Amino acid sequence: MYCSNCGVKAGGNFCFQCGCRLQQADEVASEGLVPTIQSWDEDANYERIAQHPEVRTAIASHAAQARPCLSAEAILEIADKVVPIGISYSAVASIAQPMWASLGVRTGKQRSAVLDLPIGRAMARVLCSLAKNQQPVQRVEQEADGCTIQAELPSSIWAMKGVLTVKLTRQDDGCVVTVATDIPGQAFDWGMSQRCLDTMLQEIQQDLELPPAQPRSQAA
Repeated sequence: MYCSNCGVKAGGNFCFQCGCRLQQADEVASEGLVPTIQSWDEDANYERIAQHPEVRTAIASHAAQARPCLSAEAILEIADKVVPIGISYSAVASIAQPMWASLGVRTGKQRSAVLDLPIGRAMARVLCSLAKNQQPVQRVEQEADGCTIQAELPSSIWAMKGVLTVKLTRQDDGCVVTVATDIPGQAFDWGMSQRCLDTMLQEIQQDLELPPAQPRSQAA
């Protein structure tokens, strides 16, 4: 059962997320009501958007467009073979990054934008962008009017591995998206964070050829 107010999956008499009373199926039937069905592109629930058949198809299509890139670890392994110095570059990096991170050294960027898009459609585009850029989702925090998605920011020739965070919040007929990078243990990323944010915001605003959402059903 889902809360009719915030969309969170819940059980019992009251929603744990927003506190609203949950209307049982037998109550709906006895009152002669047809529950309002929210069109998927206006849904702020991450799990339902991610599992929607058309969205899953779009994500798979974008994942197939991903291009292999050389990671920082792979570069260091090549360096170990080409310029041996008696100690592994990759081993040094694996120790140095957490050490510098523990000292508070880190880099990253953050940008926000107001989009004239329903939050569910914006969320679907975020997931497609993550798939296309090989940024796997690690954690999701669901909220009443949106969600925060944390994904892995893969290492590259420019920087070691970090975290990419995308926060989506419903606002009137659109949504606000905030994208941020966090790369611990490194003071400079040579523009990688800025390029990452530019790519994400550009791809969110591109048409992903997702199907139009079905209209809401009306209460009897």
